[in-house]
Amino acid sequence: MNENEKKSGDWKMIVGGIALIVVLFIGIKFVFWGLGQVIPKPLADLSQSVQSSQSVPSGGDADAPSFCVHCGKGLPESFEWGQFCPYCGKKVE
Repeated sequence: MNENEKKSGDWKMIVGGIALIVVLFIGIKFVFWGLGQVIPKPLADLSQSVQSSQSVPSGGDADAPSFCVHCGKGLPESFEWGQFCPYCGKKVE
């Protein structure tokens, strides 16, 4: 009779272990979902997503550098790749 009790206890432990794993998994998912609801997204992430969704004008402004790669000084807004830097005189490519 001792063998029957041991066999019946084995399947109860297996089912209990599986149930414990499922409950812990659901609990962890719930905790992370709750943290996602409580903690707001940083403003930098929101502004980047807005900027990436806006269309860029076809005037070539997207390719224009803002600083010279040689001297590091700021370039005018009308500057395009392949022109010479107005400060150091080197070609910016």
